[in-house]
Amino acid sequence: MDFRTAVAMVLLTVSIFLVFDKLFSPQPIQVVSETGEEITTIGSDYFQLPEVLLLIVSSFLVGATSVFLFYHAEPKKLLAQLKPEPDKYGHIINLLKADEKKVFSTLLKNNGEMLQNKIVLETGLGKVKITRVLSSLERKSLVVKERYGLTNKIKIKN
Repeated sequence: MDFRTAVAMVLLTVSIFLVFDKLFSPQPIQVVSETGEEITTIGSDYFQLPEVLLLIVSSFLVGATSVFLFYHAEPKKLLAQLKPEPDKYGHIINLLKADEKKVFSTLLKNNGEMLQNKIVLETGLGKVKITRVLSSLERKSLVVKERYGLTNKIKIKN
C-alpha cells in the first residue's frame, strides 16, 4: 500500500466518523423567541452553522476519498487477480519437459501473455522449436494461440 492510499483510507475513516458523530449525537440548541423566552431543544432536526459546514466538508471528503480509493487502489488488486500466479502452476511446471518448462516459465514471468516472437527472443530457442513447444503446450490445454499480425499472441489458459 502506498502513502497516498494510506492517507486516503485514514481521511475516509475520519470523515465517516465525523458525519455519523454529528448526525447521530444531537447537541442542545438554545432558541430565543421574540418574547425573550429561552427554549432549549435536543434533537437532530436542528444544526448550527459550524456543524452544517463540518457535515458538508466531511461528506465531500467521504465521496472524494471513496472515488480515489476505488480508481486508485482497485486496479492493482484486479490486475493481481488476473495475473497468473506461479504457485498455481508449480505442480504443472514439474511435469513439463525442459523446453516446455522454459517457455511456460517465461510466460508466467510476463503476466501470462506474450507475443510468440518475443518468446523466441527471451528463451533463446529457435522459431521452429518454439512453434513445436507451443503446439505441445496447446495440446495439453495450457496455452492458447491467437493471431496477432504476423505473429501469434500466446496466453496461459486459466
